[in-house]
Amino acid sequence: MAGTAEGARRTAAKRLGMTEAEYVSMQESGLKHCLLCREWHPIDQFAKDKSRADGMTAACRQSKNRKARERYTPSDAPPPRGRSFVAARSGDKRQARRRVNYLVDAGLLPNPNSVPCTDCGHLGSDKRHEYDHYLGYASQHHEDVQPVCSSCHHWRERNQ
Repeated sequence: MAGTAEGARRTAAKRLGMTEAEYVSMQESGLKHCLLCREWHPIDQFAKDKSRADGMTAACRQSKNRKARERYTPSDAPPPRGRSFVAARSGDKRQARRRVNYLVDAGLLPNPNSVPCTDCGHLGSDKRHEYDHYLGYASQHHEDVQPVCSSCHHWRERNQ
């Protein structure tokens, strides 16, 4: 009888200290025994689990939720708010440029094409505007930029 549904019922009834007939009558009345709280509950208080023979979880939702609340440990500090970057690396041009691009995408810096050139004052669609790291790429200056048109930016790079 081992490995059959009848054997499983008999074992479950014995484990609960009742006869097999009492166990079957409880099941037929729409009740299921909870493994955690050791009480009988209506079948709708159990979640679905297709891997089990009856298609329901072994523990009721209330018991599972209670157990999850007991295990939960809140973190000490609230999550950081605002921008969080990797520590700036001195001389890393790629990191500095990506940081400025992020600031533009996030709306914290205006699009360079929408502001006049710092050097010549040009504003229009005939030249592309860019941000220049005019103080260099040292870690403390990654966000220190000036909007300049492409002509002035090339001139700055040649004369540095």
